[in-house]
Amino acid sequence: MQRRAIPRIRDGGDVLVVSATASGKTEAILAPLVFRALQGTRPANGSHIRILIIAPTRALVNDLSRRLESPLTRLGLTCGRQTSDRRDKGKRPFLLITTPESFDSMLVRDGSRQDGKLVDHLLSRVAAVYIDEAHMFDGTARGDQLCWLLSRLRRLRRLDKDGLRAGLQTCAGSATVSNPADLANRLCGPNAAVVHVAGTGKIEVFDTSDEVRWSPLDQDLSITTLRDKLEITPTRNFAKSVERRLLDAISDMTRKVLIFVPSRRMCDTLSTHLAGTLPRKYDLLVLAHHGSLTRTKRGDAEHTFSTTHNAVLVATTTMEVGVDIGDVDLVVLVGAPPGTRSLLQRIGRAGRRICRTKVLPFVRTEIERSAIASMLISARDGKLESEGYAHRWSVLVQQAASFVAQAGPRGRTRTDLFDLAQDVWPDPRPQMAKSIVEHLIGEGYLVDERGRLRLGEPWADLFGEGKRGMHANLDESFGGTPVVDASTGEVIAHVDGAANGTLALGGQRWHAQTIKGEVILNPAGAGPVSDEAKYASRRGPTGHEYAVHARRGAGLGETDAPILDSSDGPVWLHFGGSAYQALLCALLPRVRPIAGLAGLAVNGHVSDTDLAEVYMRGETLRDEVEERFEILEPALSPGPYQRRLSEQCRRQVVVDLFDLSAFCGWLSSRKVWKLTRHDERWTHLRTLLPPT
Repeated sequence: MQRRAIPRIRDGGDVLVVSATASGKTEAILAPLVFRALQGTRPANGSHIRILIIAPTRALVNDLSRRLESPLTRLGLTCGRQTSDRRDKGKRPFLLITTPESFDSMLVRDGSRQDGKLVDHLLSRVAAVYIDEAHMFDGTARGDQLCWLLSRLRRLRRLDKDGLRAGLQTCAGSATVSNPADLANRLCGPNAAVVHVAGTGKIEVFDTSDEVRWSPLDQDLSITTLRDKLEITPTRNFAKSVERRLLDAISDMTRKVLIFVPSRRMCDTLSTHLAGTLPRKYDLLVLAHHGSLTRTKRGDAEHTFSTTHNAVLVATTTMEVGVDIGDVDLVVLVGAPPGTRSLLQRIGRAGRRICRTKVLPFVRTEIERSAIASMLISARDGKLESEGYAHRWSVLVQQAASFVAQAGPRGRTRTDLFDLAQDVWPDPRPQMAKSIVEHLIGEGYLVDERGRLRLGEPWADLFGEGKRGMHANLDESFGGTPVVDASTGEVIAHVDGAANGTLALGGQRWHAQTIKGEVILNPAGAGPVSDEAKYASRRGPTGHEYAVHARRGAGLGETDAPILDSSDGPVWLHFGGSAYQALLCALLPRVRPIAGLAGLAVNGHVSDTDLAEVYMRGETLRDEVEERFEILEPALSPGPYQRRLSEQCRRQVVVDLFDLSAFCGWLSSRKVWKLTRHDERWTHLRTLLPPT
């Protein structure tokens, strides 16, 4: 991979590098970028930022800094970080690592003006950008924001006084991209090349039915065979069951274990239980890592885990990206990830030195067992589900405010905004950007003063000195009530509401008491937990990819959509995902959702004729989607500023994200039939239904 990537980047090309985790992508990209930046006059330290790295998380920013600082120092170059908790931009390091949110903030706040006109900018001499973990910016509002930010950075290059007016070189790296050419075009530019080196390490799954214990995913192993090897773990005494099987799995290996769990609450519960037994009985240190713990607590967990030989780290998706935590021996998966990309990111944390990954899955339902079996086989075969892409125009709401704020008192013209929109998203509907800008003016978010646009009062305050409220396109915030360690006075987490009694949090038991808007913690000894930390979150929609894996793992073909009888009436197993189901429930009055099978099945009888009546509606089906845009929005993740758009624009965004063509193709290919007891799949498919 390095031999293929380095010459292209050294020669100035825009490149997306796709290869396995720990294959050396960072070195393959940054070594030639640094080489190019050092050609000609050697930059003096503290003069100009020449290379900008964009990472999806602060933890990854810190990790990249640790990895790069030493080799850059040996070259006489400086490395800095710019995030909400580390501010090195004032030192103007040769290489600066940041997040999209801090990137946005720098564009707004770090320009120099004379007579109101921008004459210099902190980032105007950046020659190259590297986007790490690029898959994290694929198909999200945050990823679309990054496209706008890169276009704005290219405009700043016009201020370069050193004659370096060549285009901004843009490179990216990832281990899991389903459509590399599309992502390369969006992030790196229309002329970007893709260096794609296929291949993953061998995957071995813990098998309680085999004396060998670790079964390799051989090429002749089918999804259903693998599925039947996976045990369903009862939810009653779940933590004890995990402990027992975990000890079986690690008895014959160096004990460095990373456990992924689906929620912050489970992270607290499982880590606290394991911390009560493993250190004392088996000399295993237990740590916890999730988004509601403070940055300090998460950083301490990462550092301790990376430097400890016998340790268990229980984490949510916060550990999915490539923070260096040392060589992990075993990855434990509780539940099924949302898709193969996420699975590969998680299991890619283990076996980096020996190219062999040991995986211990825990599944709680038949649906999870089916889905994860299909994902593991897809990971073995290197197959990723293709995903469509559509513009999340809600990002223009935030970027219009940020771009206008960047101009200072002079403001922007409408043409400035329209030209930027056309540069970022050349669109056959130029009226989309125009209608959004006019709507923002009409709502008072932007103010037109003699043809110049400035921030209206609601936004001017958010962009005031020290404010960062308008630099993000994140769908969820993990704020809430601060949780304070009484012995140190340190805020260690945030929860939703109050907590009192004995609380499990971050792998420890605490006595909790809510006083004056804070949850005060004191250490508690062994014993039962009387209260749980509550977190502000909602259950995410079932994605189409997850639904496809659940269908494959259940032993059904690409077009199978059977109907089963149940005590609550007929159940139609459609496996379409939450967005498709929301529309079907709106258009088919005889069907209704089923708790526990969201996005996978509905109650009610349907026929081929019913489905044909839906997909044959043609243009009227588009009208149906527009009419029901509000019930579809939550399943499509259009971005946090979606409700700031006009109703007409919101409808258009929903239609684009929903992709009627793909929906009609899927629906028209469904083969609906009633499954009878004589079918060999009858017994298994009945187990998919939740208990009545």
